[in-house]
Amino acid sequence: MKIDHVDYFFEIFENSSIPKLFSGIEGAEERDTIANPNYDENEIKGLNKIYSVFFIPDYLKPIYSTELFKLKKVDQFFKGYAIFLDGFESADAYIKFRFRSNAKGIRRRIKRLETCFDISYKTYYGNIKQEEYDVFMDCLHEMLVRRFEQRNDVSQTLTQWDRYKEMYFSLINEKKASLFVVLENNVPIVVSLNHHFEKRLFSAISSYDIDYGKFSLGSVEIYKKLDWCLANDHVSYEMGMGDLTYKREWCNHIYNFEHQVIYPQKSIIASFKASLEMMKVSVKEFIFKLAYVKYKEYKSKRKKSDKIEPTFKASAIENIQYNEDYPSVDFTTKEYDFLRNNVFDFLYSSIENVKDVSVVEVPKEEKTYLILGKSKMQKIAF
Repeated sequence: MKIDHVDYFFEIFENSSIPKLFSGIEGAEERDTIANPNYDENEIKGLNKIYSVFFIPDYLKPIYSTELFKLKKVDQFFKGYAIFLDGFESADAYIKFRFRSNAKGIRRRIKRLETCFDISYKTYYGNIKQEEYDVFMDCLHEMLVRRFEQRNDVSQTLTQWDRYKEMYFSLINEKKASLFVVLENNVPIVVSLNHHFEKRLFSAISSYDIDYGKFSLGSVEIYKKLDWCLANDHVSYEMGMGDLTYKREWCNHIYNFEHQVIYPQKSIIASFKASLEMMKVSVKEFIFKLAYVKYKEYKSKRKKSDKIEPTFKASAIENIQYNEDYPSVDFTTKEYDFLRNNVFDFLYSSIENVKDVSVVEVPKEEKTYLILGKSKMQKIAF
């Protein structure tokens, strides 16, 4: 008897479909029940199969025919993270609830970003041109490369990049996915790809320009996407699996995944094979748990050993006092783009606008520059 393996989370959020075995999905609340438009009980009766269904969120449980099938199940090791939006009118209301007094800090970061730069936000959901799409995807690719080089890590997204780039264009135009961007003077500094299923957003692939690291662009992204979700009647913001600090901070629902083995009611062979499958699943989950603990320990040690010391020395920010004959340099050009991160850090600390900032080179000091604002300056020596 054949065993079909089904990635439930993938089918729902990436394929925007309910596996045909299930008549629907039972949401977190009774009113959230979602019917499967492609369910055909007669077809299901004719399928003499065992279904091994994994990554089932506890708040989106599948509904199957108890007359036709029996069920064995086990909790999976990895947890998932979601934000339930019921009862909140805006992202502001949510962060007040979630972060309490620290909510001011998130709003302050957004205001600081918008004070220092010419910032705009855009969400493409149902209509994007090929030319725009290609530009944003190329920017996202470059951001991911730089981010993972900075972390000295491997991106699983980049290993499948060609597939992602090919599939998202049609998904966005079909309103099965969306693309969110933060633009600085019309240049992308955050790009995020999201899936949509029954008014639920799943944040799938995101990255940002690491030169803007001081501005907490990850928090800006989540805040703005939450506002979009609420303005567009979405019921949840899903972050998927992966135990990361920002997920624990933002989410109001940390949930278990379940692995279910569903098999025909009246088949002794099916019952035996389902028991064997459950044994395999349980052993795998135990191995995952051991391997993950070892992996976290390894990552922690490698982070400490791979810590990169700064290649420059930044002096304290002080009142402007310099020789106006110093030659100016353009930090927006490729020749001097190594200064961008320092300039943006200066903007964050001094609350200056990028239009009011310039950079000059100190002639008698090798690789030494002054970042100049309206009334403040900072010396950077490489």
